[in-house]
Amino acid sequence: MHRRRFFRLPAAVAAAALVAVSSPLIDGPISSAVPVPLAPNDPAVAQQWANPAIRQGEGQHGVSIELIDAPVTVPAGDVMTVTVLVRNTTDQTVDGLGITPRRGPASGSVADARVSAVADIGEYVDIGKTAQLADVGPGESREVEMPIPTAAGKGGIDTPWPGNYPVLLELSRDGAAIDTERWQLTVTPPAEPAQQAEADAMRAPMQPAGVTMLFPLHARTDVVPGETGEAPNRPPLFLSSESVADAIAPGGRLDALVDIYADATHGESGEAMSAAMCLAVDPALVDTVERMTRGYSVADARPPAVKEQKRLRDSWLKPKEGKTAPGKGVEDARAWLAKLQEAAKDECVVALPWANTDVNAVARTGNQWLMREAIERGPFTVERVLETPVVRNVVVPGAGYVTADAARGLGWADHASSVVGTYGMHAAWEAQHSADNAQANDTGTKVEGDQETNLERTDTPDASGVTAPAPRETVRVLVADNTLPQLGSSRFAQVGENVEAVTFPATLNATVAATGDHPRTVGYSDETWRYRYGLDSAVARDITAAAALRTAVDNAAVPAVDPEVYGGESSQAPSPVMVAPPAHWSSSTAEVLTSTVKDIMGTGKAVPMTMGDYLLNTPGPLDPAPAPTSEVPPESMGTPYSDPTVFSDTEVLSASQQANYIDDLTQLMLNDRGIALTRYGFTLPLRLDLLRALSITERNNPDTYSDAAAATRTRLNGGRDTLTALRSAVSLIPPGNVYTRTSASSPLLIVAENGLPLPVGASIVYRGPAGAKLNTPPNLTIPARGSMTIQMTADLPETGEGDNTEGENTDLQLYLATPNNKPISQPVDISVRTVGISVATWLLVAAVAGAFIVAVGVTLKRRRGARLAPSAAQTQNQEKN
Repeated sequence: MHRRRFFRLPAAVAAAALVAVSSPLIDGPISSAVPVPLAPNDPAVAQQWANPAIRQGEGQHGVSIELIDAPVTVPAGDVMTVTVLVRNTTDQTVDGLGITPRRGPASGSVADARVSAVADIGEYVDIGKTAQLADVGPGESREVEMPIPTAAGKGGIDTPWPGNYPVLLELSRDGAAIDTERWQLTVTPPAEPAQQAEADAMRAPMQPAGVTMLFPLHARTDVVPGETGEAPNRPPLFLSSESVADAIAPGGRLDALVDIYADATHGESGEAMSAAMCLAVDPALVDTVERMTRGYSVADARPPAVKEQKRLRDSWLKPKEGKTAPGKGVEDARAWLAKLQEAAKDECVVALPWANTDVNAVARTGNQWLMREAIERGPFTVERVLETPVVRNVVVPGAGYVTADAARGLGWADHASSVVGTYGMHAAWEAQHSADNAQANDTGTKVEGDQETNLERTDTPDASGVTAPAPRETVRVLVADNTLPQLGSSRFAQVGENVEAVTFPATLNATVAATGDHPRTVGYSDETWRYRYGLDSAVARDITAAAALRTAVDNAAVPAVDPEVYGGESSQAPSPVMVAPPAHWSSSTAEVLTSTVKDIMGTGKAVPMTMGDYLLNTPGPLDPAPAPTSEVPPESMGTPYSDPTVFSDTEVLSASQQANYIDDLTQLMLNDRGIALTRYGFTLPLRLDLLRALSITERNNPDTYSDAAAATRTRLNGGRDTLTALRSAVSLIPPGNVYTRTSASSPLLIVAENGLPLPVGASIVYRGPAGAKLNTPPNLTIPARGSMTIQMTADLPETGEGDNTEGENTDLQLYLATPNNKPISQPVDISVRTVGISVATWLLVAAVAGAFIVAVGVTLKRRRGARLAPSAAQTQNQEKN
């Protein structure tokens, strides 16, 4: 009988594991943010990405081996043919190369498979025959096809029983190992009927587990930052690249994903696959593609949100704007969207957070409306675009876990009670804020100290601002099972009032995440086994993920119950298995995993389980006894491991500043029945920009992290530039810096200007010395793209003494503010001077006035005499006649 052997860990890795196990940090969440984004090779975070003790020296000799083709499964005893690529990146010819196949002990669990990927080469003790290679010249690559027997004694690797086995190809030079390629091989029962019957007879009858699989559709949309809303039509779409067009074009990644999903759910075994799979759609993606169908432009920048009045000479000096070109993907967008609508019709569909934004980072901003846009709007957008119902009250965090801060805001995903689908998010905003605009001040409000808008505040955001009311219908969030401690065999836990976490197997999905062209390091993976996943090829890692899924399903099954013996009742049910691939997965991975799900259900090792059944803690045919629900304390939520993908404090602060200022700007504006655009609709695209900036996509791969962080920085900077321009559009313009008045009742005039497309309802707040009071009109309403003159009076402290002819200047600083006195505009500095009039001055004025009166009298007398002279002459002539 085959005796199972276990891998021994490399000493350095074992020491690291011992430290991890003995550390108290595993009792609760330990992931924390860094002040600024750090490159993956920075010593402060390098070990969070990859354990430096694992596979030392591999990939550093200039000669490498890469698996480019291999079967996912092999019948026991058959010959496995693989194709590898040997690449020489040095400037010298390399000779003496050989490839040796090795096999390690059978993997009894998914954890075993992860250990085998980091084990020493010597732990792969079943060694096949070495294939010698011809010399490889400098810069050359050589494709090698290798037949590897799996039967004993034939120069290959011995796989005597069905199961999953770690396979290693060792590339050596003159007998010294220089690189390896590793994957998990699934060995199926022998192809010969007699042998298969013998193998079947040796297996105890099992009750298969239910399996369900998310099928994500997501991509970065690259909308140029700074967009603001328009009505009744949406603003023109500007994209900074054609990446979405390339992905949805025939043969592109998104096009291939839809084809794979459609073939699986509508082809052979379609009914079972349809039940087991659920599309997980990014609402930002389908919203952008729908806009692309109406035409779009590719540009570096968009037209300014506020049109400025410029002089002719300013236009001469202005640098030329970036080039703008019409988008190429209009027809492909129409075709892809129609294909997706057809594939999704009557199927299970769930919405991802908007733009795959990190809900944990959004929660840290403390902004309620940003959190609501992240998880509340999406299902309604997907329903509108795909024209099919969407599973509601479900959140799928891209990080695979939620923090206590995020858990407080999950109640906003109560889609069953939301008004967004019927009235829009602006209705929710108005219900909460309309009363605020009615509470204007009777007069100007005096403030102390330097005033900052929310765009400049640097205090740490208060995450409690995202707290949602308890949902009326249960909200469910999908998280890795190791991020909620002490659940036992249950997959359910209460993380808030009427908010339930539903877990998926962490080790399996950490393996699935490490697939594709850009393997991901997920924050819930055990950092002891993290390594540079790119050391193994994408093909090898895809096959490994498929084997891990088979292992998970096998381990979830339970012995079948004989109804004649036990009456058909069982106290134990198989644990269902969920596959939750990363949102931005490769089509090759999707093909392999989808085929694997189809195969294991076709062979009876698993049965389809709908997403609805997986999410519900109720009895069912695949889950006869609902598991008890544990209540998780807030301090226990989150990953027990370090997470290098967490957004930095600087990034979160910038997003929080902008989100809060957007709220202030929205509250400043007033809806107008004569204008189709609403105030929330105008600022909505700015909020969605922030969600794109906090997207976790490409942030969890060390090769793409820095580019993702740069994209976040660029988007946040673009949003800040737009908000700065919008702030300048609402301003106070004094006629001069110094006001000279003759009395305390003399009016002070100032112009309020509004360059926004909606009226502005504002108040004036001011700073000044003790005793100074500014009297301003209440309820200032500045018309859309217009201005108004404001008349004020000031009660100022007396500064003149005795017969001084003029007092000193009184300096005031004025701001336009929201109805609740939050500064919204840049400050305006003015000085007020009250000119006193002495007795001598009064005498001079009287003398001048007297002289003026005498002069007027003389003038009038002369004019009267001139009029009378002709009349007298005429009378004398008449008397003579």
